[in-house]
Amino acid sequence: MALFPLSRKKKTEADPGDGGSAAVLASRLGAKRPAKSNDRAAKKDGKRWSFGRKGKKTKATTAGDAMDLAFVADDEHAGDPDDGSGLKGAGKEKKKRGKPSPPVIGAMVLILVLAGTAGWLAVQAPETLRRIEAAHGLGQGVPVLLPDGTPRFADAAQTAPEEEVPLDPVDMPVTLTPSRNDQLLERLRVGRVPRVAPDGTAPWQYYARPFPQDDKRPRIAIIVTGLGQSEAATHAAIDRLPGAVTFAFIPSAENLQTKVDEARSKGHEVLLSVPMQPLGFPANDPGPNTLLSNLSDEENARRLEASLAAFTGYVGVTSKTDSGTDFLTQRESLRGVLLQVQRRGLIYLDLWQVSGSKAAAVSKELSLPRAISDLQIDRIPSGIGIDAQLAQLERLAQANGVAVGFADVSNPVSLERLSVWAAGLRDRGIVLAPVTAVVNQQADR
Repeated sequence: MALFPLSRKKKTEADPGDGGSAAVLASRLGAKRPAKSNDRAAKKDGKRWSFGRKGKKTKATTAGDAMDLAFVADDEHAGDPDDGSGLKGAGKEKKKRGKPSPPVIGAMVLILVLAGTAGWLAVQAPETLRRIEAAHGLGQGVPVLLPDGTPRFADAAQTAPEEEVPLDPVDMPVTLTPSRNDQLLERLRVGRVPRVAPDGTAPWQYYARPFPQDDKRPRIAIIVTGLGQSEAATHAAIDRLPGAVTFAFIPSAENLQTKVDEARSKGHEVLLSVPMQPLGFPANDPGPNTLLSNLSDEENARRLEASLAAFTGYVGVTSKTDSGTDFLTQRESLRGVLLQVQRRGLIYLDLWQVSGSKAAAVSKELSLPRAISDLQIDRIPSGIGIDAQLAQLERLAQANGVAVGFADVSNPVSLERLSVWAAGLRDRGIVLAPVTAVVNQQADR
């Protein structure tokens, strides 16, 4: 409450209704005195004007009188129970609704600063980490040199060059010899056929794909048969399969030399698929110049020469995949044919399509370079079946050191699975090899 001392000259009792000094003072302070008729309503609102310390009427004096005058705003909502004056309660209410204290403001500012810092760090963390790593690597491996180019510190460790990983033979870029060498060809009426060169070079050695013979890893040779019949399938095999895969071409196909040259330009060794008498012949006829068991050795030699003249650049011969099931079991007829193969400096691949084949035994008798297929990769022509056969081929290679498998080019799934499989061979400790790299390395059968 605010007290206003006044000079009291004459002590009189002021009427609340007159316009005495109390009313003048109240009007100056901005307080309005309620009318008498509305006195009950004013009390109901909880507000009244009073003079004196406890809200009672005080005696008013004239302007000349000296007195203590107090003006109190009594509010029932802001009153103080300990003090009848409403001014003290109003002060408390005003304090409650005022600004927060300095410690609270400081805490709020600190929280905002910490939150902002955390957000900024979260946004800038990747860039900061990158700069730190760049700073750590700055100057590493850079020698300190004198103006003449010599090392500044004689005992400074020199950065060793990274060891180069040797190329795997399957990835080794090679350039095969030309598909035609006249020193290795003999001209006959049917055309040019292979022969051993005057210096003793055999065609299978000359046309072979280079391979490091000191490689101690298990070797797998893959032969894809049936090339030449379908243009699309032939080009797909040439484009998709690694250069270490060997291709077998059919002699009755068209434009063979062009296709053979294209395959050899990609590093593929080439075989010639010779048609031989199958079971059920002549109903089952594999094509022109088929070798038959009821023909003489001379006639079979002539038919063999006709097939040999189809193109140049191959390393050996094998039987056509849909033939030989009968002829290969006929020892004498087979011997006459394999003797011609040995004389012309070629190898023989026995696809092992029939039980009782005499090809491996006769080849050994003639000292003919030979290889034997262990299984047909696409015997079950599905992705799962092909993968299972390839896994079996790996087990054979691990056990025996060498394994040979074949697949037909007409099955696109075979090409796709072979391509994927060959890409992971190195990780499994196995090397993909051309057929000439496994010659004479398999057990006799």
